[in-house]
Amino acid sequence: MVKWLFSAIIALFLFIPLSAQQWKLKRIEAILGVGTTNVYSDLGGAPNATSLLFIKDITFRTTRPSIYGGLRYRIDPRTSVKTSLAYGYSKTEDYDGSRNELRGFSSLTQLVEFSGQYEYYLLPEFHVARSAAMFNRRGMINDYSSLGIYVFAGFGATMYWPELTVDEPREGDEYKDGLSFTGAIPVGAGFKIIISDKWMMGYEIGYRQSFTDFMDGFKSPWSKRWDGYWISSINLIYRIPTSRRGLPIFLDPTWRRAKF
Repeated sequence: MVKWLFSAIIALFLFIPLSAQQWKLKRIEAILGVGTTNVYSDLGGAPNATSLLFIKDITFRTTRPSIYGGLRYRIDPRTSVKTSLAYGYSKTEDYDGSRNELRGFSSLTQLVEFSGQYEYYLLPEFHVARSAAMFNRRGMINDYSSLGIYVFAGFGATMYWPELTVDEPREGDEYKDGLSFTGAIPVGAGFKIIISDKWMMGYEIGYRQSFTDFMDGFKSPWSKRWDGYWISSINLIYRIPTSRRGLPIFLDPTWRRAKF
């Protein structure tokens, strides 16, 4: 016991400054995921119901797959920035029981989103001040926990192309098929589960508010809001080893010279 305590005290003074900087050697993460897409527009929707960010309108019939990739850069243990590229598509339609079931319109919308996001960690996976808790009877332990939880917000650009099916065009409606672009504001939350020093699994879900009313290729004269969409993804995350200068080690000339 005395021997272990003496070793811990010495290690505490020697290794805490180094451990407190360990997150700087794990700044960059590569992300690849698959998930779902839901577009919300003038088509479909629950009758006589409004909800925050169209949550009540989420149905299995409107849900389609998505593919997600990104890079994350850690600013400090609680904040990071991320750039991501996502592809998804979703079907919207005036199904039986929806707000406008007698109209009978349907649309299949594909989209590609490029966005930048700021993340704040409510529960960071890095613990930079653990004092004696950094040690157990077997010696020094890892400086990260098994779970990270974060919220995010940002701005993106979305390319989309709807395929609208209309039985009979109506006077006063506006129709716009083909390739178009819009801005989008993503907000959401996610979590990461630590598998090892380099690998993590995660889940992320976020709503995107667009600046257009034509994501389904259709605009009703009674429309009161822009269209939006949700993207969720189950992610595989890899920590890219980072040099002390904040670069991936394979891009840092100092590291390459030291290796060879």
